[in-house]
Amino acid sequence: MEALSIILSIICSLVIGYLFGSISNGVIIGKLFFNIDVRTLGSHNAGGTNTGRVLGKKIGLITIILDMLKTMIAMWIVLLIARIPSVNQILYLDPSYLVYIAGVGACIGHTFPVFFQFRGGKAVACMFGILFATNYLFALIGIAAFALFFFTTKYVSVGSMAAGVVVAGISFIPNFSQMFMNFAMVGDLYYSLFLIFVALYVIVRHHQNIAR
Repeated sequence: MEALSIILSIICSLVIGYLFGSISNGVIIGKLFFNIDVRTLGSHNAGGTNTGRVLGKKIGLITIILDMLKTMIAMWIVLLIARIPSVNQILYLDPSYLVYIAGVGACIGHTFPVFFQFRGGKAVACMFGILFATNYLFALIGIAAFALFFFTTKYVSVGSMAAGVVVAGISFIPNFSQMFMNFAMVGDLYYSLFLIFVALYVIVRHHQNIAR
């Protein structure tokens, strides 16, 4: 019974995260307001950077914010559901871990959206959405790291990858994560491993940029 409960809770968290992540805001905005599929132009990516390149910086920023929000909403919905007393009684995992799993689902959905032919973005906005949903200080540190490396190298991809690596690295400082977790979530070793996974996922999604 315990194993079944764990498996079902993980699957449900992944699905919720994946479905929210599959909302490709860049594609929706492009088709709805400009009759353009941003994936056919620029870097052929559905993320905020390419949307900004194709439709303008303001639209790109709006897309990034919306992609962050969809990730945060998915994770917080899972947290709220998992903390309902009647639901929490049958769980064998801390709700925080299910939130992290939902974040993973959002990243996968963003890059392989079921609603848009599985052609999405690179999960950078999702990564920042994950940080804002879980640890506000880490989110600010991630933004600072992104800005530093972006303005130094002039590459958004370098700034994005560096932000993930920096945040994942500092999460291993003893007790540092836990002091700044949102909504009393758990900032333990599993949180650090979760951040490593997200950082590696973003890096893998930038493999073409790395090759160039």
